[in-house]
Amino acid sequence: MIVENSSPLVSIIMPTYNRATYIGETIASIKNQSYANWELIIMDDGSEDDTCNIVKNVSDGRIRYYNNGRIGITGTLKNKGIALSKGELIAFMDSDDLWHEAKLQTQVKALVQHPEAGFSFTNGYNFNEKGIEAVYYVQNEGIVCDRFFEGICNGDTGVFIQSVMVWKKLLGDDMLFRENRVFTDFSFIANLAFKCKAVLLFQMLLYRRFHQNNNVSLNWVLDYDEHIETIVRYREEGKLSVKTTNEILFKTYIHFGQEYYSHKNPKKARNQFINAWKYKPYSIVPLKKTIKTFLW
Repeated sequence: MIVENSSPLVSIIMPTYNRATYIGETIASIKNQSYANWELIIMDDGSEDDTCNIVKNVSDGRIRYYNNGRIGITGTLKNKGIALSKGELIAFMDSDDLWHEAKLQTQVKALVQHPEAGFSFTNGYNFNEKGIEAVYYVQNEGIVCDRFFEGICNGDTGVFIQSVMVWKKLLGDDMLFRENRVFTDFSFIANLAFKCKAVLLFQMLLYRRFHQNNNVSLNWVLDYDEHIETIVRYREEGKLSVKTTNEILFKTYIHFGQEYYSHKNPKKARNQFINAWKYKPYSIVPLKKTIKTFLW
């Protein structure tokens, strides 16, 4: 990939729904970016609170707001935002999260310096009202340019859409977000990773806010369902071997069951542990975890 512009326009796509409590702070973290050549495209999913007024009270010509009515499919909102974008690079942001002020500048520089890479993603952490909850990578400095497809599929390489920056020229119709599910971030990212190399920045540039009404807290089951469906599809398409697929699905179902268990639903946890057993029938791990669900 030949990079002709060292300061390309970055189009930031931000879906939102009823985020009046947080969206002002999120926009401020974007306005505070040291890299100034950006546009923010806010795709409102028919908010019923004061989100619209808060956005419209922000004075910045780089911000565009669209009320789409209630769609309920984040991939559709993001695809619409991409179609409206004018930038050479596309970034994504959730309307309750925050960025380090050097996020855009650091990623643009990395992609310009690594023209063999099609996209970039970064380190970061989760936080809530009590403070930092989880850091994604222990390493907090340095850069790696490589192929991350299998690492992303098996969960060893963590990527969140809010940290992704991608060259728009890569996003043909076959590379956009799928619109058959509520959330399809995983398959979008994995598709990119299958197609091209990426630059991983270990600097912590994304801060994901956890609260009782965010998508992660409310829709974790849908995220697992999409992950599993995507892995099965990759096996059918020959992108993953049967052995690798079985390893991934075993680990995914174990984590799925543990998540159900932590949500105090031993019956559904048990179902997921049994599903895991199908992919590694000689493992004793699912048996131990299944027995534990009967002792709840």
